[in-house]
Amino acid sequence: MRLRTENASFAYPGKTDEEKRYLFRDVNIDLEGGGIMAILGPNGSGKTTFLRCLMGMRKWTSGKSYFDDKDTNTLSSKEFWNKVSYVPQQRMATSSFTAFESVLLGRSGQIGFLSTPKKSDIEAAEKIMEELGIIAYKNRDCNTLSGGEFQMVLIAKALVSDPELLILDEPESGLDFRNQLVVLNTMDSLKNKGISCIFNTHYPKHALQKADCSLILGGKQAYFGKTSEIVNEKTIEDVFGVKAVINEMKVNGEVIKNIVPLYISS
Repeated sequence: MRLRTENASFAYPGKTDEEKRYLFRDVNIDLEGGGIMAILGPNGSGKTTFLRCLMGMRKWTSGKSYFDDKDTNTLSSKEFWNKVSYVPQQRMATSSFTAFESVLLGRSGQIGFLSTPKKSDIEAAEKIMEELGIIAYKNRDCNTLSGGEFQMVLIAKALVSDPELLILDEPESGLDFRNQLVVLNTMDSLKNKGISCIFNTHYPKHALQKADCSLILGGKQAYFGKTSEIVNEKTIEDVFGVKAVINEMKVNGEVIKNIVPLYISS
């Protein structure tokens, strides 16, 4: 799996180029199989819009994106979604499906229209719920789940289809410490299986701790590169207007990075 963009830009319409309001311009990313990519930026910088353009839900104002070196505009919806799963910013359920039924819906591409789920589909749904630690509310209606619990169901639903790429829009927001770690550790586990992940986040430390590469939107330019190189004190101040310090601590032989915001810079 390889996903890349070529001079990708998005702007809200205007009669002339000068009147268009650009969220981002000429963004070039390159993510290969088994990589984790974080997208950072202030509110309104275009993080979710960038994801939607990648997935064909919105059109780039200019530029292109490629999946396995094929222009995504030439791919059918079925071709794309057979390889990609998406977890949107949705925190509360509105349906009365059980958690298990919702996860099983993620197998619809394999089950087929009007077909009955096979034993393998049921086992796959149960297995991913076990792995994510949510099997305890397998039979609960989704509309009785908390926002954090339902978020984990959505992630299970996305993973049960065995995607090559998982796209998550702010997956840790609204989750407690434990479930934040479950999400982050799940991305590590997928990476070890050769599955790529892209996630939007409001937590720069999560990018530092988990992402191989990062895209930072906002400010005067977009930054893309190795997380260890571009998520630094200078870019945090340039993009967020916040003076911060990056520190390290060693836990059980592992070096863990953290970002501490100090004050709003002038």
